[in-house]
Amino acid sequence: MSNMYGDSVFQWNCFVGCKFSCKYCVPSFQRQMKRQKKRCNLCYTYEPHYHFERLDHDKNHPHLPKTDGDEFIWVASSGDISFADPSFIKEYLIREFETYFDRTFYLQSKNPKYFQQFTFPSNVILGCTLETNVDEGYGEISKAPRPSLRASDFASINHSRKSITIEPILEFNTQEFTDLIKWIKPERVYVGYDTKKAGLLEPKLQQTKQLIKQLETFTKVKTKLLRERYVYFKCSQCGKLLLFENLHEAKVCCGRLYFIEENKQTTLDQYVTKGR
Repeated sequence: MSNMYGDSVFQWNCFVGCKFSCKYCVPSFQRQMKRQKKRCNLCYTYEPHYHFERLDHDKNHPHLPKTDGDEFIWVASSGDISFADPSFIKEYLIREFETYFDRTFYLQSKNPKYFQQFTFPSNVILGCTLETNVDEGYGEISKAPRPSLRASDFASINHSRKSITIEPILEFNTQEFTDLIKWIKPERVYVGYDTKKAGLLEPKLQQTKQLIKQLETFTKVKTKLLRERYVYFKCSQCGKLLLFENLHEAKVCCGRLYFIEENKQTTLDQYVTKGR
């Protein structure tokens, strides 16, 4: 978890868990939490819950680490904070933010509308994940609000410090996505590809670089993993998902040889299907 953002100097998981069931979360955050089975069964199952003992600085940490520049303390990094009761934010977290006014804190959610009910101090960055600007098909990826609604809700929040995470990046429309992000006015944007081979529909690297170039005209962009897109194709016989990491690979499944041509997947026995 600590490598998700290089700017995160401390992951403060006083709240853990999420119910959005994102396709790419299962092999990443949720898999990491399986290590907690002997410590906390709710962490193991990724059910939203609290760890109030992590708010007790005298016993667990005498002070939260100081931050400098773009660094921050990531609150609830192993979950989505929108599943926390609002009283937890008001009675505990905002008090901590104000106590440690010389530190920068980071809160991120795929349901930014949740943030509208609070007034956060200026040492808090509110973050939102926007993997794409395309709503169509997003329900197959996540139970979170659709990207367009998420963006609209985030833009309406009256808070001076916002951040957007485009990771894992999905297929998008370059100009529309650029305009959407500009509307939100983030102080920084993180961009990166899927690292867990979750079978996502990804943009070409050239298109991603074009997006980054346009974003850099009005905000700070921080890149993570950038690579050529992966192409996924289901075997026509058994339905197994085949991963092609480049256009020169070939795969054999159920006695058929599959290879990739630009914009299509083709088998040597004339079975052809158009890819997205």
